[in-house]
Amino acid sequence: MSNLVLTIRESIRYRGRSGHWSWVAHRISGLAILLFLTIHVWDTANAHFAPNVYQWSVDVFKWPPVAIGEIPLMAAVLYHAFNGIRISILDYKPELWKHQKKSTQITWGLFLIIFVPIGIYMAYEMVHYWQELGDAWMKFPRLSDY
Repeated sequence: MSNLVLTIRESIRYRGRSGHWSWVAHRISGLAILLFLTIHVWDTANAHFAPNVYQWSVDVFKWPPVAIGEIPLMAAVLYHAFNGIRISILDYKPELWKHQKKSTQITWGLFLIIFVPIGIYMAYEMVHYWQELGDAWMKFPRLSDY
């Protein structure tokens, strides 16, 4: 929780330019990935220790309000990866920090070029899956049914 508080507090303290916004986006995407990994480890552990809870959680992840969250999660993973590579390159060659604005623009450009088609495809597949379910697509899975 202290990471979230730190992120909010530091993002309010605007320092300017692209470096600040890259830091904010990197921090938020990292926290989103951490949240996902925590849920993922719990869910995967249930496959061994509580198979009925595992099957229930898989069905919960397919429920539309939860499944839609996979698209921003994919965005977080892609941005975090691209920005992490950018930071690694700039840290390896410190003289390149003077090109931070340009490197940030390249990072966002690569992110958008890769993410937009993936996001559209993910949304299309989700809608197609929900259409196959018919009227049951919005029914929340109850744990007592498993």
